[in-house]
Amino acid sequence: MSIQSAFNLAPLPSACSRCAIRSQSLCGALTDVALSALNGISRHRHFAPGQIVVTEGEPAIFANVVSGILVEKKGLADGREQIVAMLFPADFIGDAQRDSSDTTVQAVTAVTMCAFDRQGFEHLLVHHPVLAHCVLDHAMARLENAREWMLLLGQKSAEERVATFLLRLALRQADAGCRHVAPDMLEPGLELEIPISRAQMAAYLGLTIETVSRRMTALRDAGLVAFRDARSIRLVNLEALRKAAGDQDRN
Repeated sequence: MSIQSAFNLAPLPSACSRCAIRSQSLCGALTDVALSALNGISRHRHFAPGQIVVTEGEPAIFANVVSGILVEKKGLADGREQIVAMLFPADFIGDAQRDSSDTTVQAVTAVTMCAFDRQGFEHLLVHHPVLAHCVLDHAMARLENAREWMLLLGQKSAEERVATFLLRLALRQADAGCRHVAPDMLEPGLELEIPISRAQMAAYLGLTIETVSRRMTALRDAGLVAFRDARSIRLVNLEALRKAAGDQDRN
Protein backbone atom coordinates (compact mmCIF):
# COMPACT_ATOMS: atom_id res chain seq x y z
CA MET A 1 0.00 0.00 0.00
CA SER A 2 1.37 3.44 -0.93
CA ILE A 3 2.02 6.16 1.64
CA GLN A 4 -0.61 8.37 0.01
CA SER A 5 -3.31 5.74 0.15
CA ALA A 6 -2.36 4.98 3.76
CA PHE A 7 -3.08 8.58 4.70
CA ASN A 8 -6.56 8.28 3.21
CA LEU A 9 -7.52 5.43 5.53
CA ALA A 10 -9.69 6.75 8.33
CA PRO A 11 -11.29 3.68 9.97
CA LEU A 12 -9.24 1.83 12.55
CA PRO A 13 -7.83 -1.32 10.89
CA SER A 14 -9.37 -4.50 12.32
CA ALA A 15 -5.90 -5.97 12.90
CA CYS A 16 -5.03 -2.97 15.08
CA SER A 17 -8.31 -3.10 17.01
CA ARG A 18 -7.57 -6.76 17.86
CA CYS A 19 -3.91 -6.15 18.76
CA ALA A 20 -3.19 -7.27 22.32
CA ILE A 21 -0.41 -4.72 22.90
CA ARG A 22 -1.91 -1.71 21.12
CA SER A 23 -2.68 0.26 24.30
CA GLN A 24 0.88 -0.10 25.63
CA SER A 25 2.95 0.05 22.45
CA LEU A 26 4.10 2.94 20.31
CA CYS A 27 0.61 2.94 18.77
CA GLY A 28 -1.20 3.64 22.03
CA ALA A 29 -1.31 7.44 21.69
CA LEU A 30 -2.05 7.57 17.95
CA THR A 31 -5.30 8.74 16.42
CA ASP A 32 -7.21 6.31 14.21
CA VAL A 33 -6.00 8.18 11.13
CA ALA A 34 -2.35 7.98 12.19
CA LEU A 35 -2.78 4.35 13.21
CA SER A 36 -4.30 3.53 9.82
CA ALA A 37 -1.34 5.17 8.13
CA LEU A 38 1.08 3.17 10.27
CA ASN A 39 -0.84 -0.03 9.58
CA GLY A 40 -0.44 0.64 5.87
CA ILE A 41 3.34 0.30 6.09
CA SER A 42 3.46 -2.59 8.56
CA ARG A 43 3.68 -6.36 8.37
CA HIS A 44 4.03 -9.12 10.94
CA ARG A 45 7.37 -10.93 11.12
CA HIS A 46 7.98 -14.14 13.07
CA PHE A 47 11.23 -15.36 14.61
CA ALA A 48 12.17 -18.68 16.20
CA PRO A 49 14.08 -18.87 19.53
CA GLY A 50 17.72 -18.02 18.90
CA GLN A 51 17.09 -16.34 15.56
CA ILE A 52 18.80 -13.00 14.89
CA VAL A 53 16.40 -10.16 14.09
CA VAL A 54 19.04 -7.60 13.16
CA THR A 55 22.82 -7.60 13.52
CA GLU A 56 24.83 -4.69 14.89
CA GLY A 57 25.90 -2.50 11.97
CA GLU A 58 23.09 -3.62 9.65
CA PRO A 59 20.40 -1.16 8.48
CA ALA A 60 18.23 -0.18 11.45
CA ILE A 61 14.69 -1.52 11.73
CA PHE A 62 11.50 -0.11 13.20
CA ALA A 63 9.12 -2.54 14.91
CA ASN A 64 6.80 -3.14 17.86
CA VAL A 65 7.24 -6.41 19.75
CA VAL A 66 3.83 -8.11 19.66
CA SER A 67 4.72 -11.28 21.54
CA GLY A 68 7.81 -13.03 22.85
CA ILE A 69 11.07 -11.85 24.41
CA LEU A 70 14.31 -10.68 22.81
CA VAL A 71 17.73 -9.55 23.96
CA GLU A 72 19.88 -6.71 22.66
CA LYS A 73 23.63 -7.37 22.58
CA LYS A 74 26.78 -5.35 21.96
CA GLY A 75 29.87 -7.05 20.62
CA LEU A 76 33.52 -6.41 21.48
CA ALA A 77 36.47 -6.71 19.11
CA ASP A 78 37.63 -9.96 20.76
CA GLY A 79 34.28 -11.65 20.18
CA ARG A 80 32.80 -11.19 23.65
CA GLU A 81 29.20 -10.03 23.92
CA GLN A 82 27.31 -8.03 26.52
CA ILE A 83 23.53 -8.18 26.81
CA VAL A 84 22.44 -4.57 27.27
CA ALA A 85 18.64 -4.92 27.30
CA MET A 86 15.73 -7.33 27.24
CA LEU A 87 12.71 -6.55 25.09
CA PHE A 88 9.15 -7.60 25.92
CA PRO A 89 5.71 -7.28 24.28
CA ALA A 90 4.84 -3.63 23.55
CA ASP A 91 8.51 -2.59 23.42
CA PHE A 92 9.67 -0.64 20.36
CA ILE A 93 12.81 -1.41 18.36
CA GLY A 94 14.38 1.40 16.38
CA ASP A 95 16.20 4.73 16.50
CA ALA A 96 15.11 7.42 14.06
CA GLN A 97 18.50 9.12 14.41
CA ARG A 98 20.52 6.10 13.25
CA ASP A 99 20.84 4.54 9.81
CA SER A 100 22.34 1.35 11.22
CA SER A 101 21.54 -0.74 14.29
CA ASP A 102 23.87 -0.16 17.24
CA THR A 103 22.98 -3.55 18.77
CA THR A 104 22.33 -7.12 17.71
CA VAL A 105 18.75 -8.13 18.49
CA GLN A 106 18.07 -11.84 19.05
CA ALA A 107 14.88 -13.73 19.88
CA VAL A 108 15.11 -15.85 23.05
CA THR A 109 11.55 -17.17 22.68
CA ALA A 110 9.24 -17.40 19.69
CA VAL A 111 8.66 -13.78 18.69
CA THR A 112 6.12 -11.90 16.59
CA MET A 113 6.90 -8.32 15.60
CA CYS A 114 4.91 -5.66 13.80
CA ALA A 115 7.63 -4.26 11.51
CA PHE A 116 7.40 -0.94 9.69
CA ASP A 117 8.88 0.04 6.36
CA ARG A 118 11.75 2.42 7.19
CA GLN A 119 11.12 5.00 4.46
CA GLY A 120 7.41 5.02 5.19
CA PHE A 121 8.00 5.28 8.94
CA GLU A 122 10.30 8.27 8.52
CA HIS A 123 7.66 9.88 6.28
CA LEU A 124 5.00 9.38 8.97
CA LEU A 125 7.27 10.94 11.62
CA VAL A 126 7.13 14.18 9.63
CA HIS A 127 3.38 14.14 8.94
CA HIS A 128 2.18 12.83 12.31
CA PRO A 129 3.96 14.74 15.13
CA VAL A 130 2.26 12.56 17.76
CA LEU A 131 4.19 9.57 16.37
CA ALA A 132 7.45 11.52 16.58
CA HIS A 133 6.57 12.40 20.19
CA CYS A 134 5.99 8.71 20.98
CA VAL A 135 9.36 7.79 19.49
CA LEU A 136 11.01 10.51 21.60
CA ASP A 137 9.28 9.19 24.74
CA HIS A 138 10.61 5.74 23.88
CA ALA A 139 14.15 7.09 23.52
CA MET A 140 13.94 8.91 26.87
CA ALA A 141 12.64 5.77 28.59
CA ARG A 142 15.56 3.78 27.18
CA LEU A 143 17.98 6.43 28.44
CA GLU A 144 16.48 6.31 31.93
CA ASN A 145 16.69 2.52 31.92
CA ALA A 146 20.33 2.67 30.81
CA ARG A 147 21.14 5.03 33.69
CA GLU A 148 19.49 2.69 36.19
CA TRP A 149 21.39 -0.27 34.77
CA MET A 150 24.68 1.66 35.06
CA LEU A 151 23.90 2.08 38.75
CA LEU A 152 23.20 -1.64 39.08
CA LEU A 153 26.40 -2.70 37.33
CA GLY A 154 28.57 -0.09 39.00
CA GLN A 155 27.36 -0.09 42.59
CA LYS A 156 25.25 -3.14 43.45
CA SER A 157 26.60 -6.38 44.85
CA ALA A 158 26.13 -9.73 43.10
CA GLU A 159 23.13 -10.61 45.29
CA GLU A 160 21.56 -7.19 44.70
CA ARG A 161 22.00 -7.58 40.94
CA VAL A 162 20.34 -11.01 40.83
CA ALA A 163 17.47 -9.91 43.10
CA THR A 164 16.96 -6.75 41.05
CA PHE A 165 16.90 -8.81 37.86
CA LEU A 166 14.18 -11.08 39.24
CA LEU A 167 12.03 -8.15 40.38
CA ARG A 168 12.41 -6.34 37.06
CA LEU A 169 11.62 -9.49 35.15
CA ALA A 170 8.49 -10.01 37.26
CA LEU A 171 7.32 -6.48 36.50
CA ARG A 172 7.96 -6.76 32.78
CA GLN A 173 6.22 -10.12 32.50
CA ALA A 174 3.26 -8.71 34.42
CA ASP A 175 3.23 -5.65 32.14
CA ALA A 176 3.19 -7.99 29.13
CA GLY A 177 -0.34 -8.86 30.18
CA CYS A 178 -1.28 -5.41 28.83
CA ARG A 179 -1.68 -3.67 32.15
CA HIS A 180 0.89 -1.47 33.86
CA VAL A 181 2.01 -2.97 37.15
CA ALA A 182 3.69 -0.82 39.79
CA PRO A 183 6.45 -2.44 41.89
CA ASP A 184 4.26 -2.52 45.00
CA MET A 185 1.49 -4.32 43.08
CA LEU A 186 3.47 -7.54 42.77
CA GLU A 187 2.08 -10.27 45.01
CA PRO A 188 3.85 -13.07 46.90
CA GLY A 189 3.58 -16.42 45.19
CA LEU A 190 4.01 -14.94 41.71
CA GLU A 191 5.24 -17.56 39.26
CA LEU A 192 8.10 -16.30 37.11
CA GLU A 193 9.57 -17.73 33.90
CA ILE A 194 13.22 -16.85 33.28
CA PRO A 195 13.51 -16.71 29.47
CA ILE A 196 17.31 -16.62 29.29
CA SER A 197 19.99 -19.06 30.33
CA ARG A 198 22.29 -18.71 33.33
CA ALA A 199 25.08 -17.76 30.92
CA GLN A 200 22.92 -15.00 29.43
CA MET A 201 21.95 -13.81 32.91
CA ALA A 202 25.64 -13.63 33.78
CA ALA A 203 26.37 -11.59 30.64
CA TYR A 204 23.45 -9.28 31.39
CA LEU A 205 24.40 -8.73 35.04
CA GLY A 206 28.17 -8.52 34.58
CA LEU A 207 28.77 -11.65 36.68
CA THR A 208 30.12 -15.15 36.15
CA ILE A 209 27.79 -18.11 35.63
CA GLU A 210 28.99 -19.60 38.92
CA THR A 211 28.21 -16.40 40.81
CA VAL A 212 24.70 -16.22 39.33
CA SER A 213 24.05 -19.84 40.31
CA ARG A 214 25.36 -19.31 43.85
CA ARG A 215 23.28 -16.16 44.37
CA MET A 216 20.13 -17.86 43.04
CA THR A 217 20.73 -20.75 45.41
CA ALA A 218 21.30 -18.34 48.31
CA LEU A 219 18.00 -16.58 47.60
CA ARG A 220 16.25 -19.95 47.57
CA ASP A 221 17.91 -21.12 50.80
CA ALA A 222 16.91 -17.85 52.48
CA GLY A 223 13.26 -18.50 51.57
CA LEU A 224 12.94 -15.56 49.17
CA VAL A 225 12.26 -17.69 46.08
CA ALA A 226 11.41 -21.30 45.29
CA PHE A 227 12.55 -23.27 42.22
CA ARG A 228 10.20 -25.41 40.19
CA ASP A 229 12.94 -26.07 37.62
CA ALA A 230 15.94 -24.21 36.18
CA ARG A 231 13.77 -21.64 34.39
CA SER A 232 10.64 -21.47 36.59
CA ILE A 233 10.65 -19.89 40.04
CA ARG A 234 8.14 -18.55 42.52
CA LEU A 235 8.64 -15.27 44.39
CA VAL A 236 7.96 -16.25 47.99
CA ASN A 237 8.97 -13.24 50.10
CA LEU A 238 8.73 -10.03 48.09
CA GLU A 239 9.61 -7.70 50.96
CA ALA A 240 12.82 -9.61 51.65
CA LEU A 241 13.57 -9.83 47.92
CA ARG A 242 13.25 -6.04 47.59
CA LYS A 243 15.59 -5.67 50.56
CA ALA A 244 18.05 -8.06 48.92
CA ALA A 245 17.85 -5.90 45.78
CA GLY A 246 18.68 -2.77 47.77
CA ASP A 247 15.20 -1.36 47.09
CA GLN A 248 13.67 -1.58 50.55
CA ASP A 249 13.06 2.17 50.66
CA ARG A 250 11.29 2.28 47.29
CA ASN A 251 7.67 1.72 46.36
